[in-house]
Amino acid sequence: MLSAALLGLAGTAIGLAIGSTGIGGVLLVPFLAYVVGLPVPSAIADALWSYLWSGIVAAVLYGRRGSIAWRMAAWLCGAAVPGAFLGAEAVPLVPAGVLEGLIAALLLAAGANALRPARDLSPGRRLSRGALVGLGAFTGFGSALVGGGGAFILVPLLAALGQPLLLSVGLAQAIQIPISAVATLANVSAGRVDFAFASLLAATLALGTALGVPLAHALPQRALRRLLAVTMLLAGAAIVARLALSAA
Repeated sequence: MLSAALLGLAGTAIGLAIGSTGIGGVLLVPFLAYVVGLPVPSAIADALWSYLWSGIVAAVLYGRRGSIAWRMAAWLCGAAVPGAFLGAEAVPLVPAGVLEGLIAALLLAAGANALRPARDLSPGRRLSRGALVGLGAFTGFGSALVGGGGAFILVPLLAALGQPLLLSVGLAQAIQIPISAVATLANVSAGRVDFAFASLLAATLALGTALGVPLAHALPQRALRRLLAVTMLLAGAAIVARLALSAA
């Protein structure tokens, strides 16, 4: 009962972060690996299955509010498909310690980026189809490799390219769907997905995401991003410390 309650609280909190800021899914794999105790490849597989359903919820809710540029999303999502497949296939080829190091590096980088002042430019600079394809493929590969939903890669990149924050978050919600679906197919064929556990996790993420979407459209992003940034930095530092101790 205690484990189920902890999973429910953590999943809902991470879903809330995903729905409100677009960044937060990168915390899920460390939680599953270091708190729940799953092997890193299994944690990645279960997380990606859960992102599929929370991504659908987020995309529907953001779409209803007019916060997804669907033409841009189509190019990003189409390019994410082969990238996600290659990333999922690469998971068993990468040593667990290397995956943990990548996750720690991404947590620290995403946390540092979230502390930077967000630029909400309107209208954003128009991106070419080639740029969107490159962004989609890169996001798909990186997200499937480390078990992130895609937002922790895509949102900072879009922001750096001068795109409005809310538009970037909306596109990141959409790209979760093809990344999670394609990566899950590869993970299922390898027998890495615990559907009962991952589906419970998906339900809590979807609930948190649904609660977070109204916050993204109603509250200032600065405070939310700052809280999330501190959480990611602490989690990344904790993984680095664990790797250092295990190597000593």
